Amino acid sequence: MKYLFILSFIFLYSCQQSGHKKTIPEIEDSKGGLANEKMDTLENQQEQNQPDSIISQFDPKLFNRFQTDTLKFIDYQDDFDYRYLIGEKNGKNLSFVYNWDWTENQDYNFRQGDLILIQWKLDSIQMAGDEEIVKQEKRVLEAKKIASGKLPIQFLTRVNRYDESVKATVSAIVINQSFLYNISQPERAALGYVAYNIGNECEWAEDSDGNRILYCQIVSALNLDYQCSDTQLNFLRKWFSKDSVASDNLKSCPTIPNTATIQSTFDEILIEKDEFKKTITVKSKIDKVNLRESKSWAWTQTDLFEYTQDHISLIDSKISVLVENEIDLNPDHDHDHDNAY
Repeated sequence: MKYLFILSFIFLYSCQQSGHKKTIPEIEDSKGGLANEKMDTLENQQEQNQPDSIISQFDPKLFNRFQTDTLKFIDYQDDFDYRYLIGEKNGKNLSFVYNWDWTENQDYNFRQGDLILIQWKLDSIQMAGDEEIVKQEKRVLEAKKIASGKLPIQFLTRVNRYDESVKATVSAIVINQSFLYNISQPERAALGYVAYNIGNECEWAEDSDGNRILYCQIVSALNLDYQCSDTQLNFLRKWFSKDSVASDNLKSCPTIPNTATIQSTFDEILIEKDEFKKTITVKSKIDKVNLRESKSWAWTQTDLFEYTQDHISLIDSKISVLVENEIDLNPDHDHDHDNAY
């Protein structure tokens, strides 16, 4: 589906969407974790933490009735008209309207994978811009961590969302915002380096002086301005100043937008920091596409970094065998019609 997203931007140039508010987060189940990677799940907690209720479709009888449930915390999403807590239960992502400030109150600053006990109820909210429309939503009233999550943390994943600009459902990058709030400088450097040569929904734009610049999702999320900016380059070169190989790589900065014929992109990024060993492991699922040749390649990559208080070095990088696939550039064409000739 992400190839449809790339094609749509090539043939139907659209405006940048990041500044627009959305009304409700349309969440579909994201892709699973890296192959053989065991993420923190509820299965091993079920016997100790049996939920008091089962979250399912809205039942009018339950309106305003207080309920409790146990969820695995995923993230907060605050870029909508209402703020949402996203959790996982029984393999499904669920969203709840919330109203506390997790950036100021550490009791609510959960990490991905934390097991949380929530109290919630069905409630009604008015739709922004059209107060005559009232919609039922699950509203969480209280949340408490009952078990710490297990690393690795999922820094990036993908979900399928409807894009109004191209009139189609596309695969979009989602970055773990709550992790970013407490990210350490070495983690920031490791992720910034991994994303340096890989596309992450990069779009051309103009700055206030009319200069053409390339904004990328991960670069912006890490507060490194835009691709190849002085902010980004100075930060990475400082942190990797004792790594000669990485320093050489940082001498030439790539600028590849998401409309490029040949490009790579992330499907998933997991990060794990070992404070005892002073190492950071970044595991990525990556796709590369060549639209001219109608081919794609998929692989996983594991980068191991060693860090100190002021510097970081890439000490090992492993890449899996590439899996090649053919791309159907016209997925909606009539196969029966083609076979008739």
